[in-house]
Amino acid sequence: MDKIWIYNTMGRELQEFVPIDNIEIKMYHCGPTVYWNQQIGNMRAVVCADLIKRSLEYNTDQNGNNYKVTLVRNYTDVGHLTGDNIGDADTGEDRMDKAARRDNKTPDEIANFYIANYLHDIKLLNANSATYTPRATEYIDQIIKMVGELLEKGFAYTTIQGVYFNVTKYPEYTKLSGQKLDLQNVGSGHGDVSDNQKINSADFALWIFKTGKHADALQTWESPFKPLNGEVVLGFPGWHMECSAMSKALLGNHFDIHMGGIEHIPVHHTNEIAQSECANGEKYINYWLHNEHLLIDNKKMSKSEGTAYILSDVIAFLSTQPLPSYGHLPSGKDYNTKIQASALRYFFLQAHYR
Repeated sequence: MDKIWIYNTMGRELQEFVPIDNIEIKMYHCGPTVYWNQQIGNMRAVVCADLIKRSLEYNTDQNGNNYKVTLVRNYTDVGHLTGDNIGDADTGEDRMDKAARRDNKTPDEIANFYIANYLHDIKLLNANSATYTPRATEYIDQIIKMVGELLEKGFAYTTIQGVYFNVTKYPEYTKLSGQKLDLQNVGSGHGDVSDNQKINSADFALWIFKTGKHADALQTWESPFKPLNGEVVLGFPGWHMECSAMSKALLGNHFDIHMGGIEHIPVHHTNEIAQSECANGEKYINYWLHNEHLLIDNKKMSKSEGTAYILSDVIAFLSTQPLPSYGHLPSGKDYNTKIQASALRYFFLQAHYR
């Protein structure tokens, strides 16, 4: 067995990969928010994670046994706010609520529809299925328990609008991102929700109450948390807390690999580390892997610029192009679709995931 080396975002260096367990490797990959079809930049992330999983399983331990990878890829079907588009995941509307109103459907109907489309695209791209695919709405009890633990331990506090994590209680808060909080400008974003009761501008939501901007939230649950004004109100989880609770339930407090896009480094993954390590009292992840964006015209794909292409767009375009003629290969629409999806996978694999 040759040594495996991984570039760990935590430390910004190549490190020898040593699994916690001799055989089983536990890996979490941040999955989609299922309010719309996933553009091919998101699908590239799936192919990258698939490549890494296959590579690990191809290798063996010191006894010649192939590694087994337990992969968790979640579905965010509540709590991901639109403010994340501007770097503030605690502002704006819930993306699932917005999509439900847009399409005149329930959030559950929206989630089911776009999960089915996502799975269809994964299969076309020849990416293996994840071992577990949890939905955030299925883990509300675990989320509530974890938020309660952070409150009990003094890492979180309550305002009229929600329950927040106090970043000053965790001295290593920026160890993944390397950011300096004292150099960030307070209120520099453009979010449409603010909470002047937050202790620190960088504090982030663990649980959001159904009040104010979120008074009409479609997905809410009972919890033991009460706003400062004492009124009992329903609420829903913060986006970051969902991944911490789901990964803990399926992989444990401490596991090998966490993967996601580079956009998750400064906010989402930074917050995951803080809340997980404070709630669980131990290290969260050994190796952080982050894939780069797929660029269009040297820019990140964007709906606003009309460049958020989905797999069906690519297949539709390639179907207008002449395919090589191989007499020994079958023909037909389904087969050509598979060839076109494979061409996109091949394109993805011509660049390192990072």
